[in-house]
Amino acid sequence: MSIDLRTITGKAVDPPAKPSPSRKETRSQAGDSPPASDSVQLTDVAAKLKQAQEALAAGSVIDTDLVARVADALQSGSYKIDAEQIAEKMIEMERQLPGAEGMTLSE
Repeated sequence: MSIDLRTITGKAVDPPAKPSPSRKETRSQAGDSPPASDSVQLTDVAAKLKQAQEALAAGSVIDTDLVARVADALQSGSYKIDAEQIAEKMIEMERQLPGAEGMTLSE
C-alpha cells in the first residue's frame, strides 16, 4: 500500500535513498583489510585535570605548613600583599583557560 504525501505536504516527495553499504560490505569491497584501530588522545587540559584529580586523591594538594605560616604572618601583620603580582598571576591563569588563545586585555 502506498500513501500519496503530496496531498498532505503539497510537494512531491522523493523516494527513499538506497541504504549505504555496511562497514563489513565496504571493507570486503576494499580488499578485506582490517579496519584502523580506534584511539583516544587527551587534550592538555584534560591531562592536567587528571593530574589534579590524582593529586587530590593522594591528599598532596594542600601544604598545611605553608598555610600555617601565611596565617601567622597575616595575623601578625608581617605578610605583605603584592597586588601587581596577584593581578599578573590571575591574567596568566585566564590565558591558560580553553578558548582564551589570542585574547588580550584592553587598557
